[in-house]
Amino acid sequence: MDWNENMSEYQREAWVEQIFNQVKDFINGYGDKELSTCTAPCITTLKNSYVRGQVFPYINIPIRYGEKELLGLYEYCDQLPLSNQYIYCDIVIHSIYYAGKESRLGALEEKARQIFQARNHDIIQFEQGMATLKIERDQLNSGQFLTSLKNLLDDAIQMQAEIM
Repeated sequence: MDWNENMSEYQREAWVEQIFNQVKDFINGYGDKELSTCTAPCITTLKNSYVRGQVFPYINIPIRYGEKELLGLYEYCDQLPLSNQYIYCDIVIHSIYYAGKESRLGALEEKARQIFQARNHDIIQFEQGMATLKIERDQLNSGQFLTSLKNLLDDAIQMQAEIM
């Protein structure tokens, strides 16, 4: 089923479940036991979602590395509106996001921005170690989505070691 803006709630539910299953299967086949996601799309809680407080049927998929958030896919949150053109993807930089109040955070943030730019990631916001990117909705209806997801995950994992 392809996404379109005129879907009923039931069609959206099936579509979101299809996207979730693609991501879950991809994560399971990625080959890194540290990488995980939630077991099913459902009412969102702190443990089974990326954007808290949103309810199914909207994309809201957390991807963790170990016990830490690494990447999140979602359709909207408080400050980022629902769009017909794209969904959002956050990449979390652990050394910044989980650092607390360190004096060298400014230098780490600048290094992260440079790496994102060098990898041609168009950041729409970068706050407290979390970079937000857009993924075109058209990709969700094609095989291009999983290719983009793989590239984003590869970059997110590599960046954890590069930005310390």
